[in-house]
Amino acid sequence: MLIRGSLLWSLLGLLALGTLVPSSGEAGIFPFPWHRNAPPRMTQRRAEREAEYAERACEPIGSKQFTKHGKQWPPYPRPTGPANPPSHLYHAAHYWPYPYTCEDREYVRALSGAQVSNGWVTMTTLYDYHFEPDTHQLNPSGRMHVRWILENAPARHRYIFVQAAVDQAGSETRVVTAKNEAVALVGDEQIPPVMVRVASPVGRPAEEIDTVRRLERESTLKPRITPPVGGGTAGSAASSSN
Repeated sequence: MLIRGSLLWSLLGLLALGTLVPSSGEAGIFPFPWHRNAPPRMTQRRAEREAEYAERACEPIGSKQFTKHGKQWPPYPRPTGPANPPSHLYHAAHYWPYPYTCEDREYVRALSGAQVSNGWVTMTTLYDYHFEPDTHQLNPSGRMHVRWILENAPARHRYIFVQAAVDQAGSETRVVTAKNEAVALVGDEQIPPVMVRVASPVGRPAEEIDTVRRLERESTLKPRITPPVGGGTAGSAASSSN
């Protein structure tokens, strides 16, 4: 009985030594095979299999295309090569849809970023109606737009684009007058780049819109208030009955 009890206490002591985890996170003094931090037994065969798994870790998941009886199976484009290891298939199924969601999100962010950038390019462009037609100097609307760009455009989108004129001399004159206006507002050190852009106006001049609106208001008919149909007859009949 004493021998059996001493053996039991010895077994419990070894179990405690093997399962206790120090503060460093390593295994106990005598790590058992079932310990979660126990180092695996690395044999030659295991090392070769681990190297093969690591080499094929980036292969796409799914059916592979192969040639049989002179035909491609499947007939549409697919990756070629040996089938995926079962562990890789399980890993892809367990963590699906990661990492494909990351690629989709990055694609959407790239499209949104391109749309935002194109929108700021449109908003920071000086078009033909911002310049005098003969001298290519900024008109009051153009000077106000330059000021708006300097005050409201974010730093990464703070550029001044100038619509290209009919000839090169006109385009250069527009660039110079836009630079001079920016220098007059913020100085030489803070002016944004001024570049020529081949584009077409996306809107209409403010003067044209104002003229159309004024003509619309002038052509509006004056309101007329008419009595309701049959209102007078009903009123007279009610008064006569009383």
